[in-house]
Amino acid sequence: MLTTEKAFDMLPNVVDLYDKLDLDGYRKKVAEENKGKSLDQMSAGINLFKFVLKNSGKVKNEVFEIVAVFEDKAVEEIKAQNFITTMNSFKEIFSDKEAVGFFKDAIR
Repeated sequence: MLTTEKAFDMLPNVVDLYDKLDLDGYRKKVAEENKGKSLDQMSAGINLFKFVLKNSGKVKNEVFEIVAVFEDKAVEEIKAQNFITTMNSFKEIFSDKEAVGFFKDAIR
């Protein structure tokens, strides 16, 4: 479960991830490419997740730290666990509408 305390603990790493991946630039690029077209949320979310995965090498420490907070584990445990477990946790965090809303508001 993602508690308020966990969300606040994740926030610095989420901001770092956002900045390192230039998600503002990505968002603007996607908006420009789709100007005048309707963009469904599901496709946009999938494309954003793919963008993050493609660039995961730039933010792997942030991902480890975010997931460590979520799973109440040490970063070293996250690094050693199964990749699918880590990605599922990461996906769960950013599939939570309330968490995403909180992170968006905090970043703006």
